Amino acid sequence: MSAISIPFELLILVFVILLLHWMRTLKPQLAAFRSQRMCPSCGLITSRRKTSCLECGHSFTAVSVTPVL
Repeated sequence: MSAISIPFELLILVFVILLLHWMRTLKPQLAAFRSQRMCPSCGLITSRRKTSCLECGHSFTAVSVTPVL
């Protein structure tokens, strides 16, 4: 091994570790996004499990849900 190849290999290793860390932190953010919705009346972010808005009381039954592909 030459003196130049060791730092180059370490640089590649650091790049791979950072890439894997970035890919791992991306998944939970996408999963959390789908469990929320916004009230059309007041704009409050509310859980999809709730049947009405926690702020204004607007019912979510009249809201049409479009599937996310």
